[in-house]
Amino acid sequence: MKTLYLHIGLQKTGTSTVQMHFMHPKGPFQAAGIDCLPQAIAPNQAHHNAAWDVGKHKRFRPDLPGFSDLVDAARASTSDRIFVSSEDFSLISAAQVREVAAGLSDFDVRPILCLRNQLTWSESIFAQACKRGYVKPFGTFVKTLSKNGRTNFEGIYSAWADVFGHDKMHVLIYEDHADISDAFAALMGVEVEARPARKNQSLNERFVKASQTVTQRCMDGELTYNGQTLPPEALNDVSKVMLAVGTHHPQFTGSPVFLKRDKAQTYLDRFGDMNAKIAKHVALPDSYFTVPESRRNPRKYYELDVDFLVECIFESEATEKLRTDIRAGYA
Repeated sequence: MKTLYLHIGLQKTGTSTVQMHFMHPKGPFQAAGIDCLPQAIAPNQAHHNAAWDVGKHKRFRPDLPGFSDLVDAARASTSDRIFVSSEDFSLISAAQVREVAAGLSDFDVRPILCLRNQLTWSESIFAQACKRGYVKPFGTFVKTLSKNGRTNFEGIYSAWADVFGHDKMHVLIYEDHADISDAFAALMGVEVEARPARKNQSLNERFVKASQTVTQRCMDGELTYNGQTLPPEALNDVSKVMLAVGTHHPQFTGSPVFLKRDKAQTYLDRFGDMNAKIAKHVALPDSYFTVPESRRNPRKYYELDVDFLVECIFESEATEKLRTDIRAGYA
């Protein structure tokens, strides 16, 4: 029976590294004879459309390979080891996990779940949402995460373990590794000649707060510089420029922090009982229960950060092409 490793996420746990480097046609998995089912990859570098198909997600595209296409590709594979990856498999319901199991009943399925403590995970996922135009505060965002079950890591783990068995689950702890790619390399028994580059440099809370202000101004039709105003339709281009600028300026680099230590501990305490249940099956670090003393407070927000981003959007030579596209399209 073929072994099928099903990487289900979570988001913001190094998934892009796995998908862009390990699953690359010339990457470590291919070199080791592990089939990543390239004919079922869509969109981009992962099997997202298959996950959206099972999860009945609004982003599912019927013109791209879906879950049945993935199953057919796996059955046709001549490799005894198969690797499938989409962090959006972690978003499907328990009933839909059973559908996955039924579809993959011909295989020895080994789900791979990457965990990161809910505090830093929430901060990272919030920062990611802000890069895409989210403008509400952190507190509002995490309420939505909780309502949608996104922070119920025990529920996600159990949904898969109850179907495939605890002994088949591979749980990788984000905090246990300087680079999660090392954990994947060890699990899959592959050699990595060079450490893969990170997809995006981390951007801290100063960038997030400044970019939210710029985003809101653009949405309101108030993003103005030297007499020129960009309309709301320019928001996607504006976001691209801000990201391009942010990764090159030291005042914006570093992991984002949105809660002071005492409030951070209060937030983490919400998940104490949940993490204790996970810990019965998986060894969790102390960071899942206690905020370290070394945790810094959020950096102060500066209006100058906003001014800097606005100036860069309109004037920076480093973003000349995007700036030209904006002016050509929205003049």
